Amino acid sequence: MIKQALVLLPPGAERTDDTVGPLAKLGGLTVIQRILYSLQRAGIEEGIVLSRDEWPGLAHHIRQDPKIEAFSWLSTRGSLRDSSEGTAGGSVRGQDCIVHFPYWIVDRQILEDLCGQEGPLSESILFEPPPSVIPGGEETPVLALVPGRVANDLLRAFGEKAPPDQVIRRLRETEECVRREQLPEEALMRVEKESDLPAAERRLFQGLIKPTESFLSRKFERKVSLAITRRLLYTRITPNQISIASILLGVFSTLLFLGESRSLHVLGGLLILFSSIVDGCDGELARLRFQESRWGSWLDFLGDNVVHVSIFLCLGLGLTLRGEGTVYVVLGCLAALANVGAASAVFFRVFLKSGDRVVTFATPVRVEEMDRAEGWLRRRIEFTDKLSNRDFFYLVLVCAAIGQLWLFMWVASLGVVFYFFNLIYLYYRMRTIR
Repeated sequence: MIKQALVLLPPGAERTDDTVGPLAKLGGLTVIQRILYSLQRAGIEEGIVLSRDEWPGLAHHIRQDPKIEAFSWLSTRGSLRDSSEGTAGGSVRGQDCIVHFPYWIVDRQILEDLCGQEGPLSESILFEPPPSVIPGGEETPVLALVPGRVANDLLRAFGEKAPPDQVIRRLRETEECVRREQLPEEALMRVEKESDLPAAERRLFQGLIKPTESFLSRKFERKVSLAITRRLLYTRITPNQISIASILLGVFSTLLFLGESRSLHVLGGLLILFSSIVDGCDGELARLRFQESRWGSWLDFLGDNVVHVSIFLCLGLGLTLRGEGTVYVVLGCLAALANVGAASAVFFRVFLKSGDRVVTFATPVRVEEMDRAEGWLRRRIEFTDKLSNRDFFYLVLVCAAIGQLWLFMWVASLGVVFYFFNLIYLYYRMRTIR
């Protein structure tokens, strides 16, 4: 496992007006925060931010950020030995390291995979971008995995005020055997010029869309939720506050179905749909800001199901109160019970069995189980995941608009019961997967 990191910053003295500095804003964080948070999330426990020149305010920014626990700041403006924090280099000397070169933002999963490699390293590995993203044919790598002795030489090179290109050259010359690998284009974002930032931010937002989302969710709900999230990025609003707001709004909207007015029912359907859109913002904001938490993922999942249960109960009770028959309150209770049963099964299998890992996307099975499933079983998992989407909110709105909420109750109750038994059957068939 790679637990140490060196983060190389671009030369501050050579920057131009359009050069992206470490304190430039990108998706709710500064560039340096995004790099260091990603490395910490990948498992880095101790590291150094190396700068040949001073970047005004950067050292203070790193030291004052309570989330940057693993990294210390080291300016080599004089020499490594003369730096007031020169002893920080001793913590990584002799340890295998991951080296992060300037101007790149790397996908978190790639970093986790690289840092999870078993050591010790016998050779240096340079990870380079594909030719399609290398401007001007330059040969600057994105990352490197280096043995401890090479990390020591890199520190010495920076202590001698060598610019990054000379450090790279020394890295290639130090080892008799240097392996070169290419990283996929979709895992990389280059942020060297100001003009690179809009494209990088778009990539960040595109990465928030789950691959299993429905057509309606991708084409409508996500477009609205991402627009809201973009405006919340630099506020003090937290993801958990958004979760609580969406839950309260969702429950309140279901109470409107207890009345007799069709206009109230339509308003309730619109508010439910809007609460679903707002509910998407909490996860988007959490992932962009690296504010994911176990409690937050539990709150989001359980809150969703509180709203679902409230919909079934209030719709069924409302129809019965309006003289449609007691069968609808029975259907509402049946749908609510099936929803609680399915939610409990997913909670115990996915959330509790994931240990300390944060569940970013709530799916019927854990990611590792999905990866191990093949053939019919994998198709069954994907089918079950599609059944769990919230497109039924649109059906609520349509039925409310045409005054036929009884139709939704029959479809919903039978659909939720089917989903519950399908989920139990899926778990039964997956009992051999560990």
